[in-house]
Amino acid sequence: MPQELLVTIVTPVYNQAEYLAATIESVLGQDYPHIEYIVIDDGSSDDSLAVAQRYMDRGVTVLSQANSGQAATLNRGWTLAKGQLLAYLSSDDCLCPTAVSSMVAALAARPDVSVAYCDFWLIDAAGRRLREVRAEEFSAQRLCVDLVCQPGPGAFFRRAVFDQTGGWNVALRQVPDFEFWLRAVQLGGFCRVPQALAEYRLHEGSASFRVIPETRAEEILGVMREFWARHVTRDGADTSMARALSIAAKNHAQSGRVLPALRRFRQALALHPRLALEPGIWRQLLVGFARRSYYKLKLLGSRA
Repeated sequence: MPQELLVTIVTPVYNQAEYLAATIESVLGQDYPHIEYIVIDDGSSDDSLAVAQRYMDRGVTVLSQANSGQAATLNRGWTLAKGQLLAYLSSDDCLCPTAVSSMVAALAARPDVSVAYCDFWLIDAAGRRLREVRAEEFSAQRLCVDLVCQPGPGAFFRRAVFDQTGGWNVALRQVPDFEFWLRAVQLGGFCRVPQALAEYRLHEGSASFRVIPETRAEEILGVMREFWARHVTRDGADTSMARALSIAAKNHAQSGRVLPALRRFRQALALHPRLALEPGIWRQLLVGFARRSYYKLKLLGSRA
């Protein structure tokens, strides 16, 4: 394994003091020796900055700024990064101890691959594991047409991906990561590392619980319109846009907006009627309506 490769991990933090120490400790506990770790406080009003600063004497670079949003914060960190491989870690998530070494090995073994991603655990607010999530093997068709985002927590990518794409789109708030992968896939392949190497935390402040503002709920539609506008061929465009409409429907449903949810769902079926034959599409909408209650029940069950 090429131990000489430097890996830069960036954690943007906004009001996550409760979970940040566990996130930082998970990076400092890696079995890979060459890690540059940058934590950027994005104008938090809680003790997040103070928590991060406690780790400066252990080699963590801690920066602070006025609130700029996750995308701008990550781009700042990656611009400052010295590593040949880059990653981000949300301030309430964690890496398992062999995550970095495993992802470095995967990228070193596959020079044709630009991005490596892994399976991960869902954990509750206290860090207890709920279940393992097995990511799909990579398929550009599934990403670009079916809108299945295979990379999740614990994804790593080559520096060239950031240099050539410019990083996350700072105008986006709901799907900047997905839109970044849509551009990254044009630069090289992705590979799945079939190990659970990260932990995604579910808690009442996480994205799974939040009410999504109406403009953000619709953000995926603009992303996919721009994506297809850049392509000469439109093979799969209608299917892709129908799935974007169904995602917007789920986002509205999660936020309690029944009529917009049903309107977008009806539009999705009109554009691509075969979606009606997929049980997952109906389940997506129903889970959207019940999502907050669903995850609260999951968390309560984990405490029993």
